[in-house]
Amino acid sequence: MKYQMNLDYSIPPGDLAPYFEALQDGKALASECNGCGNVAFPARMQCGACCNSDIKWKPLNGTARVLFRTDGGSGSFALVKFDGADTHCTVGLINPERNTTFGKLAAPQGDAPGLWLALAEEKLGERR
Repeated sequence: MKYQMNLDYSIPPGDLAPYFEALQDGKALASECNGCGNVAFPARMQCGACCNSDIKWKPLNGTARVLFRTDGGSGSFALVKFDGADTHCTVGLINPERNTTFGKLAAPQGDAPGLWLALAEEKLGERR
Protein backbone atom coordinates (compact mmCIF):
# COMPACT_ATOMS: atom_id res chain seq x y z
CA MET A 1 0.00 0.00 0.00
CA LYS A 2 1.14 3.48 -0.74
CA TYR A 3 0.06 6.59 1.18
CA GLN A 4 0.93 10.18 0.48
CA MET A 5 1.13 12.59 3.37
CA ASN A 6 1.73 16.33 3.20
CA LEU A 7 2.82 18.14 6.31
CA ASP A 8 3.17 21.88 6.62
CA TYR A 9 4.48 23.20 9.92
CA SER A 10 6.97 25.61 11.37
CA ILE A 11 9.04 25.41 14.51
CA PRO A 12 9.96 28.67 16.21
CA PRO A 13 13.73 29.02 16.67
CA GLY A 14 13.44 29.96 20.35
CA ASP A 15 16.83 30.00 22.10
CA LEU A 16 18.52 28.80 18.90
CA ALA A 17 17.61 32.03 17.06
CA PRO A 18 21.25 33.29 16.96
CA TYR A 19 22.33 30.00 15.34
CA PHE A 20 19.64 30.18 12.63
CA GLU A 21 20.28 33.89 11.99
CA ALA A 22 23.98 33.15 11.47
CA LEU A 23 23.13 30.32 9.03
CA GLN A 24 21.06 32.69 6.89
CA ASP A 25 24.23 34.76 6.46
CA GLY A 26 26.35 31.68 5.69
CA LYS A 27 28.12 31.90 9.07
CA ALA A 28 28.79 29.11 11.56
CA LEU A 29 27.77 29.75 15.16
CA ALA A 30 28.34 26.80 17.48
CA SER A 31 27.27 26.17 21.04
CA GLU A 32 30.02 25.67 23.61
CA CYS A 33 29.28 23.98 26.92
CA ASN A 34 30.31 26.01 29.95
CA GLY A 35 30.57 22.76 31.90
CA CYS A 36 32.87 20.52 29.85
CA GLY A 37 33.88 22.76 26.92
CA ASN A 38 32.30 20.55 24.21
CA VAL A 39 31.67 22.56 21.01
CA ALA A 40 28.64 21.49 18.96
CA PHE A 41 27.84 22.43 15.40
CA PRO A 42 24.97 22.37 14.60
CA ALA A 43 24.32 24.21 17.85
CA ARG A 44 22.44 22.58 20.70
CA MET A 45 20.84 24.03 23.81
CA GLN A 46 21.97 21.04 25.87
CA CYS A 47 25.45 19.54 25.74
CA GLY A 48 25.51 16.12 24.11
CA ALA A 49 28.57 15.15 26.14
CA CYS A 50 27.59 16.06 29.72
CA CYS A 51 23.89 17.10 29.40
CA ASN A 52 24.64 20.57 30.81
CA SER A 53 22.29 23.29 29.54
CA ASP A 54 24.66 26.16 30.37
CA ILE A 55 26.03 27.08 26.93
CA LYS A 56 27.58 30.10 25.22
CA TRP A 57 27.86 30.98 21.53
CA LYS A 58 31.13 30.38 19.72
CA PRO A 59 31.74 31.61 16.16
CA LEU A 60 33.53 29.15 13.87
CA ASN A 61 35.28 30.01 10.61
CA GLY A 62 32.88 27.74 8.68
CA THR A 63 35.47 25.43 7.13
CA ALA A 64 34.90 21.68 7.27
CA ARG A 65 36.59 18.40 6.38
CA VAL A 66 34.54 15.85 4.41
CA LEU A 67 34.60 12.49 6.20
CA PHE A 68 32.20 10.55 3.93
CA ARG A 69 30.08 11.53 0.97
CA THR A 70 27.33 10.06 -1.13
CA ASP A 71 26.10 11.11 -4.56
CA GLY A 72 22.75 10.13 -5.99
CA GLY A 73 19.80 11.17 -8.08
CA SER A 74 18.36 13.32 -5.30
CA GLY A 75 21.61 15.19 -4.63
CA SER A 76 25.01 14.92 -3.03
CA PHE A 77 25.51 14.86 0.71
CA ALA A 78 28.44 14.49 3.09
CA LEU A 79 29.22 13.78 6.71
CA VAL A 80 31.60 16.54 7.80
CA LYS A 81 33.45 17.86 10.82
CA PHE A 82 33.59 21.64 11.04
CA ASP A 83 36.91 23.09 12.19
CA GLY A 84 36.61 24.04 15.85
CA ALA A 85 33.65 21.71 16.55
CA ASP A 86 33.72 18.41 18.41
CA THR A 87 30.69 17.01 16.57
CA HIS A 88 29.93 15.79 13.04
CA CYS A 89 26.96 16.70 10.86
CA THR A 90 25.41 16.02 7.47
CA VAL A 91 25.40 18.72 4.80
CA GLY A 92 24.18 19.09 1.24
CA LEU A 93 26.92 19.75 -1.32
CA ILE A 94 26.38 22.81 -3.51
CA ASN A 95 29.02 21.92 -6.08
CA PRO A 96 29.36 18.11 -6.06
CA GLU A 97 31.35 18.11 -9.30
CA ARG A 98 34.38 19.02 -7.19
CA ASN A 99 35.95 15.97 -5.65
CA THR A 100 37.75 17.61 -2.74
CA THR A 101 37.89 16.77 0.94
CA PHE A 102 37.15 20.20 2.39
CA GLY A 103 34.81 23.12 1.95
CA LYS A 104 33.12 26.09 3.56
CA LEU A 105 29.64 26.58 4.97
CA ALA A 106 27.34 28.37 2.53
CA ALA A 107 24.07 30.20 2.99
CA PRO A 108 20.96 28.08 2.30
CA GLN A 109 20.14 27.65 -1.37
CA GLY A 110 16.76 29.25 -2.04
CA ASP A 111 14.12 27.55 0.08
CA ALA A 112 16.20 24.40 0.56
CA PRO A 113 16.44 23.56 4.27
CA GLY A 114 19.51 22.24 6.02
CA LEU A 115 23.22 22.92 6.07
CA TRP A 116 25.08 23.45 2.80
CA LEU A 117 28.76 23.16 2.01
CA ALA A 118 30.58 24.66 -0.97
CA LEU A 119 33.48 22.37 -1.78
CA ALA A 120 36.76 24.24 -2.14
CA GLU A 121 39.06 24.00 -5.09
CA GLU A 122 41.88 21.82 -3.81
CA LYS A 123 45.34 23.17 -4.39
CA LEU A 124 48.54 21.20 -4.28
CA GLY A 125 49.82 20.86 -0.73
CA GLU A 126 46.60 22.03 0.95
CA ARG A 127 44.74 20.00 3.56
CA ARG A 128 45.93 16.54 2.60
